[in-house]
Amino acid sequence: MKPVHDKVNKEEFVIGNTYNISLRGKPLYAAEVVKFHGGCWATVRVTKPLTEETAKLYTPGVEFDIKVAEYEVAMSQ
Repeated sequence: MKPVHDKVNKEEFVIGNTYNISLRGKPLYAAEVVKFHGGCWATVRVTKPLTEETAKLYTPGVEFDIKVAEYEVAMSQ
């Protein structure tokens, strides 16, 4: 059986925009989209952690890939 992939439209996740990223309702970090090809994966650059707890895990400037559909994503203010 082929794996099912949730895809996000390019219009919903824009390169250069900054989004607040949360997981299961828990705020993690704000990140700028570095690469996104309209599918499952994107490369993001952390701009700031959203809580003291996540500040220990996410350093501003670090880049990594995320499976976008696994997270809640909202435009950063």
